[in-house]
Amino acid sequence: MSQWTTTLRPGLPIAFDGEQFTVAEIEGRRVLLRQVAVAGPPKLRQIDISLLLGDPSTEILAQAPPETTSSAALLSGLAGEEDDELTVKVQHIQEVLTGYRLGDASLAQDGEPRADFLPGIPLLHRYKVKAAELGVGVTTVRRWTAAFRKAGPAGLVPDRPARSVVERADHRWVEMAEVVLKAHVKSSRPVRGLILTEIEERLAAQHGAGTVPLPGSTMGYELLRHLSKGTNAFEGSTKGKRSIADAPQGTYGRLRATRPGEYVVLDTNSLDVFAMEPLTCRWVRCELTVAMDLYSRCIVGLRLTPVSTKSVDVAGVLYETVRPREARR
Repeated sequence: MSQWTTTLRPGLPIAFDGEQFTVAEIEGRRVLLRQVAVAGPPKLRQIDISLLLGDPSTEILAQAPPETTSSAALLSGLAGEEDDELTVKVQHIQEVLTGYRLGDASLAQDGEPRADFLPGIPLLHRYKVKAAELGVGVTTVRRWTAAFRKAGPAGLVPDRPARSVVERADHRWVEMAEVVLKAHVKSSRPVRGLILTEIEERLAAQHGAGTVPLPGSTMGYELLRHLSKGTNAFEGSTKGKRSIADAPQGTYGRLRATRPGEYVVLDTNSLDVFAMEPLTCRWVRCELTVAMDLYSRCIVGLRLTPVSTKSVDVAGVLYETVRPREARR
């Protein structure tokens, strides 16, 4: 689903932390959620609005509004031949409505207005004359006229499925680009210009020089941007690029715990808490690492560390979840 906005209001259905809620009340930064489809008394949950909106599991369940395309974007996406064809069609419709191809008497061309399009001539007669002139039905001309009145020239653009920049490129070029990008997963970050050159050389060696149409420089960069989206191929760290490439290809599902101890969730957050370093007497920020049982929502391990959390601190929290500390007497 494409991104869209909606108002956070009471009654809005929301999915959060693997469960479905409706917003019951909003007061300042506090949001009260009521769980839906539960037996017995309604289960309420109170959460800070920043935590609710910042959590990756939060999802608005309201229906998204229909996507619309602006007239400027629609007209700018036309090819040269399509733009010329649209211009001619607009002139025909303007002649039907005003008697002048350019839509105004001050811009009248030679012989305008013609006898069949003089002021006072019934519109139905104009439809028939224009339909016979263009070789189409009267209903078609009436439909074009209604669309032009409603949306202007954009209303005369024929409906067609939107094609992405990748779909418009030659499939052999796209397949070779994917192969080349995959070959650079383990290496350092490549240069886009060199990647385009390598793709061109490989295509020439495989299919022959000039056989596969090559995109221009700007289009090539745009294609690489689409093909490398979410892979860190040209942006971000090389370590992150390798980690993404080694990640499972399947879709991650939500964890649904059925008993205590089945799943433990860990997270580390920076706190607005400072500690003083004993040797240098500097104030340093602290980080809190917490392990929470997903079923019972109980904290089963935590550790407060100065500056930043290290792997040994995470290991200590994990050990505490398996071997809890003994209660002091």
